[in-house]
Amino acid sequence: MRTVNHKISLFVQAHGMALLVLAALFLARLLAMYSLGVQYTLWSDDTSYLRSGIYFAQHGVLTMHEEYPSAQIMPGMTWLIALFSLLFGEGRGLWMALKLLWSAMGTLTGWYLYRCVGLFAPKWCGVAAMFCLFRADFLWMDNLILTETPFLLALTAMVYYTFRMGRFQDWHSFIGCLAAYLAGLLLKANIALYPLFALAYLLCTQYDRKLLMKQCGIVAAAVLVFLIPWTARNYRQFHAFIPLTYGAGNPTLQGTYQGRGYPADEELDYETNVEQPARQRYAAYYQEDGTVQPRYQRYVSLGKDAIKAAYRQKVWWDRDWTAFLYSYLIAKPWQTMNELFYWQRVLDVPGDRMALVQRMDLYFCALALAASVILKKKRLPMLFLAGTYLANVYIYSMTFAFGRYNASLMGLRFLMVGIGLSLVVQLARRGVESVEQFERDER
Repeated sequence: MRTVNHKISLFVQAHGMALLVLAALFLARLLAMYSLGVQYTLWSDDTSYLRSGIYFAQHGVLTMHEEYPSAQIMPGMTWLIALFSLLFGEGRGLWMALKLLWSAMGTLTGWYLYRCVGLFAPKWCGVAAMFCLFRADFLWMDNLILTETPFLLALTAMVYYTFRMGRFQDWHSFIGCLAAYLAGLLLKANIALYPLFALAYLLCTQYDRKLLMKQCGIVAAAVLVFLIPWTARNYRQFHAFIPLTYGAGNPTLQGTYQGRGYPADEELDYETNVEQPARQRYAAYYQEDGTVQPRYQRYVSLGKDAIKAAYRQKVWWDRDWTAFLYSYLIAKPWQTMNELFYWQRVLDVPGDRMALVQRMDLYFCALALAASVILKKKRLPMLFLAGTYLANVYIYSMTFAFGRYNASLMGLRFLMVGIGLSLVVQLARRGVESVEQFERDER
């Protein structure tokens, strides 16, 4: 018992400031919950997730937006909410439990930010990174039952354990990274490619090749353990090969109305190029009266959106390929990185102030990356963070540029801020020393 108390005492001494900030982060989220109300909702995807979880708890069927089987989303949110529904019912108690869980997950993200930055910079930089989570938009987001909060936690954790793997090459870090990756994959399909980025990083750290091959095999096996039954379930339900989700059609279509030079609806022949191909492709889902069977209506609708998006993109490219490339390679990614996910004031913080903070955060990340290159320090972790962030921004931007998508990636930017603080301070000191040396030489 004395040994345990001693270990706790040492832990508190080592991380006391971070623990105080964690407590403040959780309290801030509770204040936001009190301000917004326990049952505050957007009456959008958050409500659909809640209904999906309750319906799964009652009937064992994964749904989204309707009471028919769905593969529009990954199953993680539904399973988690279903578990809490079984424990806390379907009313206010469920709302309270979920809001407290989301507040706890948002707070725990701060701990992983602190620990991750601490691998490369002084502790004060890790504490500074935690302060990013006091932003009003994140207090608001952590009071919405959406995938962004748990996914941000999973992504920050998997990056932390990836960095630990590169430094210690141990199984403990690998297991943590794998668990975080699988949790993230159960929430958002876009993270599926993350192991490729982690693999590139680890190879650059001179990671033990034999150990890495074993761990890659375990990752592949773990993913297949989930994907095979999930894909089989989707095939039984929709008679189609759906290894992850079929939900990308609608955001991809919405994305064809962003940027510059996209075609107007009235200029296009949707009957010939969308409706007719859709009826042919999804003929098996139609009834004799020409309507889609009710249980497949959303699946066919999203599939039709994908066909329409592809048609619009082809016309767009043929008419002005330069505008098309500008939109997808510059305009939409830039919008994704800068757009704020903050639809209602929290604690009376205005949106324009948070938009300014968002832009300053991005500029500081660019400065921090430049500092790492100039100083030739921490280049590998900074390039990994920047590359992983930009790759995911582009994955999202190929569909729909939306601040909500970017919010789930902001942990990568906060890590760049934390590590970058140390680098920028060093660069500033070097600049001051150079000026002083120049003045001495002039004398």
